[in-house]
Amino acid sequence: MDLTETEISSKQIFTGRIVDLSVRTIKLPNGETASREVVKHQPASAAIAVNDKQEMLLVEQWREPIKELTLEIPAGLIDDTDASPLDAMKRELNEEGGYHADYWEKITEFYSSPGFTDEKLYLFYCDTLTKLTDKKALDPDEFLTSHWFNLEELKRLSAEGKIVDAKTLYAMSVWENMLLTSADTKEQND
Repeated sequence: MDLTETEISSKQIFTGRIVDLSVRTIKLPNGETASREVVKHQPASAAIAVNDKQEMLLVEQWREPIKELTLEIPAGLIDDTDASPLDAMKRELNEEGGYHADYWEKITEFYSSPGFTDEKLYLFYCDTLTKLTDKKALDPDEFLTSHWFNLEELKRLSAEGKIVDAKTLYAMSVWENMLLTSADTKEQND
């Protein structure tokens, strides 16, 4: 069975600075029609930033949609001043953490929640960090603090429900797999 849905029409409901909302009428694979609420979202970059103590940088900030403080990996929207997703992440690491990284590696691209939004995130890994004396200012409406956690602390925080952000949970899993792969490779070479 072909599972493709076909858009019949789309009505723009809201246009904002970061998101647009439309309601689309689509034809289902069985020939019936249905409505889909779709949020178009600017793409963003995020980073697994690891220091020389093998700790990951997380930022703590208020998230109004869930009315909670969250712990998240550094991330931000890719804007017109950025030449690439990596440039956006370098800017965000400076703004949110006050760091510069000498080593960068692109890990993957993924969609945050494709059931309703096209928000695409680019995930990077970085290390060999240097604390900056000329940190860029946060956005005028952005307030956060930064914290470092080792993998065991992150896993404990996750188990306690204190990390609820999906990109951060995914980044933790990626980082743990990187560490396990590195340890396996080292064992095989010894």
